[in-house]
Order: sequence, then structure tokens, then C-alpha cells
Amino acid sequence: MGKKNSRLLNKIYQKPLPIDIAVKYAVVLSNPISWMGYIWNLLRVSFLDRPDVSKIEVIYDHGVFRIVDNDSMIKLWRRGFFGKGVLSRSEPTWHARTVTRLNAVDAAKSNNIAMEDITKSRRLERIEFKRQRQRLQDLQLKQRKGLISEAEVSEMTTLDERLIEFRKKDFVNVEEVEVNIRDEDADIIDDNGFVVQLEYMQLQAVEVFFLQFALNKINVDGMSLRQLFVECCQQYDSSAAIKVNNKFIINYVVYHYFRSKGWCVRSGIKFGTDYLLYKRGPPFSHAEFCVSVMQDDYQQDTSPYDWFQICAQARVIGSVKKNFVQVYVEAPSSAEFDEIFTAAGGANIDEGLMFKQLLGKYRVSEVLYKRWNPSRTRD
Repeated sequence: MGKKNSRLLNKIYQKPLPIDIAVKYAVVLSNPISWMGYIWNLLRVSFLDRPDVSKIEVIYDHGVFRIVDNDSMIKLWRRGFFGKGVLSRSEPTWHARTVTRLNAVDAAKSNNIAMEDITKSRRLERIEFKRQRQRLQDLQLKQRKGLISEAEVSEMTTLDERLIEFRKKDFVNVEEVEVNIRDEDADIIDDNGFVVQLEYMQLQAVEVFFLQFALNKINVDGMSLRQLFVECCQQYDSSAAIKVNNKFIINYVVYHYFRSKGWCVRSGIKFGTDYLLYKRGPPFSHAEFCVSVMQDDYQQDTSPYDWFQICAQARVIGSVKKNFVQVYVEAPSSAEFDEIFTAAGGANIDEGLMFKQLLGKYRVSEVLYKRWNPSRTRD
């Protein structure tokens, strides 16, 4: 069935993170070709592909991290799949979909098709494909019984050729539909006929801290790294003191861990877990793993986790053909945590190095959870 050209996807999502990485070329004195590679790389970095050192502005408003600039939203989505459009399924495409639906002036400037429109078109194609395939199977059954007419034989040949074309097709055809202007649409079109952008991108707290701490690519209302860390921690625990087992810290350690391993990490709330892990990202394939973050509770007499609920999660995750991963985080002692975080509060040290040392005290281990099926594993 039709899928978007992988070459186009690779071109759009060619960078896994919103950073520019300089490629170093080794120069061998006895090899003149290596000199040419070095000179070309120097000219390319200096004049053609200058690294983007600008920072994306993030607005922090009542516990919500927002990005309102359209170019910044596109950049963060296409380079790492960060954030979520509040009026879209994930990628912030509300404006593009609205422009296409209303056939506004903006449509002349954009040739891109929104992901939601592509998904809708693919579903319609699959429905039509299954309908025609079922009709072909019915005719083949009549042919085997000797009850088929000449007209039905001709129809069967036509259906067979049409299904072959369906399987070969490697594009999505989004047909134009008649524009249906609703009463409320007048409020989102300005005097020049352009659609007003009403959507913004919302970032999770772990994404915001990763973008500032690990990549240094955002600016959150002028906050320092330590101020941002405190704000994120207080979203999970309103107490003034930052504790070693704060849920934000535990979740961020897991998020940073999988990001550093090359995984695309997205929220897993729709499957009842903390995170989803993609090999490359949502446009390429479905998530393979659902991750549930669990703090190592070996020092406690009773487990804080409801294992009946965990079994229910495993059934849901298994039904959608994903693997259930439980990630246990071992936190340092409160004394070790306070020695680094609290003692460094008044010291004149680099905040990035301080958090690197602090988060390095946490240990992560993974367990693949599988439900035992007696009927399938019996001798």
C-alpha cells in the first residue's frame, strides 16, 4: 500500500537533533587528496553551512512550556521530534491543515501535505483496497464452484489488475475537496486572507531540561539552568526542598539515558506508560518499546507499585505489538545529593558540570517484562 517516499522523509528528517556537528577531516602530509577534503570542509563550514548558534525562545506560563514561533516549532519537530502541537496529534500541522482546508492565500506558498491528511488518505486507500480484494476473493470462489458469468470474469480480471497497481503505488494522493467555510472560520482569517496561527508547541519538562542542559539550544524566559531545574522539580513536588527521589529527576535520568543511546523518546501516556521509544521517529515506523519508569525500592519493606496495574499495562502493550520495558533507577543517598546540589548553590561553579556530576550519581537498569502464556509454552 502507499507509503511516503522514504527518500523524501530522509531529506526532511536528516538531522536527529537540533544541533550542527562539525566533521573533522584528518590531513595526511603524504596524501594530497586529504588536503582537498580538509580545504573543502573548511570552506563549507565557513561560508556554506555555518553552524546555527541561535537559541529557541521558550515561554514558561503557569507550568506550561510553550513555543509560539512557527520556524522554531518546525525545527524542533524535524530535528529530534520534540514537543507536541496542542491542536494536532503530534506534529504541529494545524495551520497547514487549515490553510489547505480553507484554500486560503497561504496555500499558494506551501506545497507540503500535513501528516494528518496523509494518514487519512492512507486509511481511505486501505479501506478501498480491502473492499476490492474481498470482491475479488468472492468472484474467485464462484469461479471454483463453476457459477461465474462472463461479465464477472471480466470484472475479476479488472480487479486483479487494479489490486496489482495498489500494491505498487509508492505515493499518497490527497485529492482536493470542495471548500466548506464555517461560521467560526471567519475569526481565523485576517483582512488579507491569511490564516492566523493559533497553535503552539508544548514541551514536556524533561524535553525542556534536555534541550537546555544537554544541547544548550533553548532559552526559557532568561532562566539559568539551576532555576529551570528547580521549576521542573516543583511541577512534580511543590515542596521547597528538592529531594533526591523527585519524580522529575527520576524521569529525566531515564529520558536522557535513552536519548544518549540514540533513541527517539516520546510520551507514552496513551499506552499507560511514561515513554515510547522509536528507532528514528513517528514518520518512519511505530514505536517498538513502551517504557515504565520505576524507582529502585530495595530499601523499602513494601513496594509502592500495584502489580495488578502493571499486568494490565502489559496486556494493553502486548495487544498493540510492543515490548514492555521496566526501567529501574537507583538514586544516590540524600547526603551525596545535598553535597553536590545544595553545597554548590552559593559556589561559583559551572552549572552544567554540577548537573553532570549530580545526574551521574543515578544508575539505570532495564528489565524486559513479558507475560507468560501457558498455552503457548507448554511442552
